[in-house]
Amino acid sequence: MTIPASRIEHAIVTGATEPGGRAAVLALLDAGLAVTLVGRSPERLQAEADALVARGARADVLVADLASLASIREAAARFLVRHGSWRVLLDLARVAGVPERTLTDDGFEWHLGVNHLAHFALTGLLLPGAARRAAVVSVTSSGRAEAMRFHDLRFDHGYRPARALAQSDLAQLLFARELDRRCRSVRTPAYPSGVTSVAIQTGRQAGRVARRLGRRLRADARAVGCAAAELALADHTRGGALYAAAAGADGSPMPRRLPDPRIADEHLAARRLWRISAQLTRISW
Repeated sequence: MTIPASRIEHAIVTGATEPGGRAAVLALLDAGLAVTLVGRSPERLQAEADALVARGARADVLVADLASLASIREAAARFLVRHGSWRVLLDLARVAGVPERTLTDDGFEWHLGVNHLAHFALTGLLLPGAARRAAVVSVTSSGRAEAMRFHDLRFDHGYRPARALAQSDLAQLLFARELDRRCRSVRTPAYPSGVTSVAIQTGRQAGRVARRLGRRLRADARAVGCAAAELALADHTRGGALYAAAAGADGSPMPRRLPDPRIADEHLAARRLWRISAQLTRISW
């Protein structure tokens, strides 16, 4: 039986042309969702989508440069006009190992700008379209920083790629958990109570080490992508929790819940980060 177009649920995946994103897209399509692939390269995105559509999948593309807030605003508006609502948002795009300090179009340190601030902005702009039951999954890593570098988020002093990446990973973890708290709290009724937000953890390798590990990291990324899709679709996912990809009984990737992370003054740090992120992106939500 054909599902009416008006009843098809939609998913959005950033980093959709990378190994983890591709795996997540396939898992979501297998679950019956229509998927919007988000990325910077129109050619790569369209090639991916055309291959999926040729197999009978419901897939389309959304070109967005995550290093540009203007591009993110345009992309979010296009999605909401085109589809109206979504059930799954997988914030999987992640840059790592930028060798020299680089700033985005808006003047943000590249790791923090792309990995965190871009997804903060995109999620906030798309939130009005969240379905009654929806899920947001953000990526962090086991190598995340222990505390935010609030005094120097741009790394104007002492830039090191691993430290910059670690800060962005902590920012995404704080963001995922704070978003879930806001959607659960009766004190923040402006946030949709049906949205569940979680984080999924990757390994910590970056830069030259990551390039040497190549094939293994691609396999790890695919496992994370599959597990992220499962988290977004499962009824038993615990909001605000931290997960990692693990092997199921049949060897296929599945999410495994990790112990709650220990973050000093987490609530204070999360609220401060949220406030700063809103100020930097000029998107208050």
